[in-house]
Amino acid sequence: MARLAGIKPGMRVLDIGCAGDTSMLLAELVGPEGSVIGVDLNRAMLDLARTRTAAASLTGVSYVESDLTALRLDESVDALFGRLILLHLPEPVAAVRDLSRLVRPRGVVTFQELNATATRSAPSTPLVAKSVGWIVEAMRTAGLDPDLGEQVGSVLRRAGLSVNGAASAGPAGYAESAMPAHLEGTLRSLLPFALAHAEVAEAEIGIDTLAERTARELKAADATFWSAELGAAGARVP
Repeated sequence: MARLAGIKPGMRVLDIGCAGDTSMLLAELVGPEGSVIGVDLNRAMLDLARTRTAAASLTGVSYVESDLTALRLDESVDALFGRLILLHLPEPVAAVRDLSRLVRPRGVVTFQELNATATRSAPSTPLVAKSVGWIVEAMRTAGLDPDLGEQVGSVLRRAGLSVNGAASAGPAGYAESAMPAHLEGTLRSLLPFALAHAEVAEAEIGIDTLAERTARELKAADATFWSAELGAAGARVP
């Protein structure tokens, strides 16, 4: 999806709200002639990102500790990239508008966000259906839009950018895949909100055995687990 948005070799890319994974991916896309600047406010996260980037022998990647509203660069970048960051911002349109000023004219702006309600099993299984409901309700309670991915194009347009495309992608798997553990990990990260506001007891969720029970249901139903989608849109700066 980053390639579809226009990120290509030789570019200088700004990766906002990074944890290292996306900056390393972008470094591979832009190659040795390009560069990536990863920005985050969490110092511990940036230290981990630097360690992992060095271990991967990736060059051309630097990390900056900064609040997005205070971010300044010595020169414009060719592309602005963000994954799972807009949902944490109180005014995403204003943030995109401000950050786009760091991108050169006709440069690329692209963001990727979740479509959480796309999570399902086919055929439907009870535990997956319940878990998705708990996750969506917990996200809403936490003030997060569970389906911001399908709205990224609209956010970019309202920020004054010319949108040139959108796409979505999501992993899928079976009982033996990583999908049951992925479901458990997602719900575990939102557990306090689910317990407080989703009208469910901790014993009903059974977070420590959720992956195992989900796998059993998937196997019994010969079901495919479709994870949340990443919805993305790409745009150009005027």
